[in-house]
Amino acid sequence: MDNDNHDPESTVTHHGHDAPHGYTDAGSHAHPGGLTVAADQLQLEASETRLEPGKTHKWTYQIHDENGGVVTEFEDTHDQLAHLILVRRDLTRFQHLHPTLADDGTWSVELVLPDPGVYRAFVDVLVDGQPTTLGVDVLSSGPAQYVERPQTTREAAVQGYSVELSSDQIPAGETVDIEFEVHQGGGGVAHLDPYLGALGHLVALRDGDLAYLHVHPEETNPEDGIVRFAVRFPTTGGYRLFLQAKPGGELITASFDVQAGER
Repeated sequence: MDNDNHDPESTVTHHGHDAPHGYTDAGSHAHPGGLTVAADQLQLEASETRLEPGKTHKWTYQIHDENGGVVTEFEDTHDQLAHLILVRRDLTRFQHLHPTLADDGTWSVELVLPDPGVYRAFVDVLVDGQPTTLGVDVLSSGPAQYVERPQTTREAAVQGYSVELSSDQIPAGETVDIEFEVHQGGGGVAHLDPYLGALGHLVALRDGDLAYLHVHPEETNPEDGIVRFAVRFPTTGGYRLFLQAKPGGELITASFDVQAGER
């Protein structure tokens, strides 16, 4: 099980049908998801929705079909059978986990909710060729402390690397290329190793309702330190972006805030 954690303070347009494994065509999500526990004739059933903060929990869930049966057959999507994204509802405390599937259709993962608050759990799966994201709130009890986020950010420093978002104008309702450039601490461009079958991974969450966009990149040269995504932000307003990449073999997560403009 891989646990990719980050604790800082759309639709996807596809290009052709022959994208290499891990790039834009392989199980990408065509619509914003994660707003409900049920979608595409599937329903998420979580074992617990209240967890004590700061403690390790074994969290389990099942996915049921339209007839109430437990789904046991899933297809790989970007090197994993499932992706679990956890984020607090103030769009901080990001985690990307990969649960384990038992023969009876029960998924399990060890997780820690680091601080009190309401978290959103997004479960990303591929069933019968249909990518689906289901979502459920998980409460971590206690008084929560929130820090105001900036409306826009274009640079992030994480684990000795600097990451720059080079796209200035981000329209709503049309496809836009979003490009990130990763530099080493000394300023040189970082070599990017594959992560989940590609050079990067992007989750975009809309302010307010946490509508979920899961985006995988277009092909770029790993020596250039650049990860590029073709994204269509469905509405105007604020979004928080979580970029994951592996410069020099080290997994990093960088967050950015953007405003999608008028159509």
